[in-house]
Amino acid sequence: MDITLDRDHILGGLAEIWNEWIDWADGLSIDDWATPSRCPGWTVQDNLAHIIGTERMLRGEQAPEVEFPTEHLKNTIAAGNEQWVESMRSMSGAEVLDAFRTISTERLDQLNAMPDEEILKVGWSPVGEVPYLRFMHVRVYDSWLHLEDCRAPLGHPQGTAGRPAEMSVAEVSTAAGFVIGKKAGAPDGSRVEVTLTGPVEATIRVVVDGRAAVVDELEGEPTVTLAMSSHDWLSLTGGRIDPQPLLDDGRVTVGGDVDLGIQMATRLAFTI
Repeated sequence: MDITLDRDHILGGLAEIWNEWIDWADGLSIDDWATPSRCPGWTVQDNLAHIIGTERMLRGEQAPEVEFPTEHLKNTIAAGNEQWVESMRSMSGAEVLDAFRTISTERLDQLNAMPDEEILKVGWSPVGEVPYLRFMHVRVYDSWLHLEDCRAPLGHPQGTAGRPAEMSVAEVSTAAGFVIGKKAGAPDGSRVEVTLTGPVEATIRVVVDGRAAVVDELEGEPTVTLAMSSHDWLSLTGGRIDPQPLLDDGRVTVGGDVDLGIQMATRLAFTI
């Protein structure tokens, strides 16, 4: 599955999820900001600081020189993230929110002013060498997922369907072949159908024929079917939650080869 490089759509989604962050965070208390999120070691405040740091990095700034623990970090990207987050831990939540208001406005102005040749220039991103606009699609997903990482521990309602949620499902769908074939361990010859029941409704189909690939339709009945909400799909593929309780209480349902389906449902995480 490919992401369509529609400039208005992608930058509009980025503006929407950043405004959603601001509206949601505006009424948080001191205790809310300090609440541990679904990201290990990060508070609610740290999640927003992470988004700020990434956007400052993309604007060309160097991360401040600060000391931070490194023993739990898996790669240089994680180390860079932690450096930015640590640099803002002495700030209050309200101060971090103000900083986010500033950087999000500045970045959207910068992105909207970019000529097409610049915003479509191919370069590094977390999903490989892609056009810069494609990278901004990843930024929508990252911002959406981190907002859910903060809503959940505070007991706040999950986000509703809308452009950022739909783009987040689309982002993970581009990696569904890797998720189903490599991480979840679907064997050669498998046909897997994942149904997302809402708030974003979608059907993701993967065929494993030497290599796993996303397809529009399956030839024959699926080997395994999985059904769950789009929120649970994004949480499981993001490595945010334990899949077993979702299987136990029926939030994730399995059909076809049940044993293989259960194995797959417990191994969907490909990013955290």
